[in-house]
Amino acid sequence: MRIFLTGGSGYIGRATIAELVRQGHSVEALARSEQSAQVVTGAGATEVRGGLTDLDVLNHAAARAQAVIHLAQASSADMDLAAATAMQDGVGAGPYVHTGGTWVYGDTDGVQDESAPWNPPAVVAWRREVEDAVTARAADGVAPSSYSPGCSTEATTG
Repeated sequence: MRIFLTGGSGYIGRATIAELVRQGHSVEALARSEQSAQVVTGAGATEVRGGLTDLDVLNHAAARAQAVIHLAQASSADMDLAAATAMQDGVGAGPYVHTGGTWVYGDTDGVQDESAPWNPPAVVAWRREVEDAVTARAADGVAPSSYSPGCSTEATTG
């Protein structure tokens, strides 16, 4: 499968590229700098030069792909939604995976799963609007998924 991925030079992105390539997929990854390009090519992807504000680049890369994984961190709702829209338009009916973060849940009063109500701190409160818009595209025939990678505040010992 041909996959386009943003955020490939990050911690989760590098691991995602490596696993996709290990499973035989062809991966193109967005690279906004020479350093990012070296990281994504080192992980096994083909670089696509640009950033989240390069909407034509995102759209065309997504159109070449059969699936899109959006791992990159945007700095605002406008930026993230524009990027997501460009990629969803490009991939068409192909799978589109949008990642957020657990911080959107805020203080869940002990609930530790996706049934927790969102109570985000102001710094990430804008993510709800974007994730709602992304998943609403299912009505347009897009195949969106939204994931919030977890993190733990508990230390483990081995």
